[in-house]
Amino acid sequence: FKQKTAYEISLGLVGSEMCIRDSIWAGSFIFIKIGLEEIGPYNLAFYRFILASPILLILAKIREGLKRLNLRDFPKIVILSLTGVTLLYATQFTALMYTTATNASILINTSVIFIALISFIAGEKFTKLRVLGIVMSFIGVMMIISKGHPLEFFTTKTIFGDLLMILNGFLWSIYTIIGKNLLEKYGPMTLTSYAFVLGSILLYPFAAYEGLKNPFEFSTILLTSIAYLAILCSVFAYVVWYDALQKMDAARVAVFIYLIPLFTAIMAYFALNEKIDVYTAFGGIITMIGIYLTEKY
Repeated sequence: FKQKTAYEISLGLVGSEMCIRDSIWAGSFIFIKIGLEEIGPYNLAFYRFILASPILLILAKIREGLKRLNLRDFPKIVILSLTGVTLLYATQFTALMYTTATNASILINTSVIFIALISFIAGEKFTKLRVLGIVMSFIGVMMIISKGHPLEFFTTKTIFGDLLMILNGFLWSIYTIIGKNLLEKYGPMTLTSYAFVLGSILLYPFAAYEGLKNPFEFSTILLTSIAYLAILCSVFAYVVWYDALQKMDAARVAVFIYLIPLFTAIMAYFALNEKIDVYTAFGGIITMIGIYLTEKY
């Protein structure tokens, strides 16, 4: 047997870490649904990031040194905070009140399509495979939402939540594009920490409008959901993601994202008793293949 090099072993470990991270992110859709049974979406999002922000700040300080923010970049940080935290999660958590965890885990990946379309508007040329990927993704999304009945598209039970998840994908694409220009300047963890802190503050008016709940009255199940979303999804998973990007090229790291809908579907079946119909299954496969082609080519 060929002896593995230290580099190959490290890649194998990173791959294992990425699978763990993806299973954690897949579980987020389950714990959001569980949390929403007790409090509203804005409160859930607010308490998630109030807990996650200081933890990530400390880690960013230790690992990157927390570079001081240039005031000229503050407007961009505000946009990052709105699109990557405040509006993103206010929309996502609201969406999960009306759609399934499985649908949400698939449709959130439409961000790749929006990034491609924005790039095209900015002058980037499209390959034939990328066009094919966008068309396939559109067909897959239509199949998921309409359940195979296009003429009844706007009357399906999950339509409102599904459309909100597509809006969620658009918000993430804006966050990704704007953040890309600031990553080299501040570092990924520092930039994310700033977005988390300001995004948490901007979430407060949403939670106050909904009626801010007393965390000391939360059930053990709700506290567990918030801890899972904050510590595992918003801190641990992000750290693993950034570590993987340092050891592997972005294309190889991105491939692991396509496991999330599969993990979510399995978890939702057992935890939420969500049944996966044939249209969701085939639509999900077509959508993810289309997204892969759009992102890779």
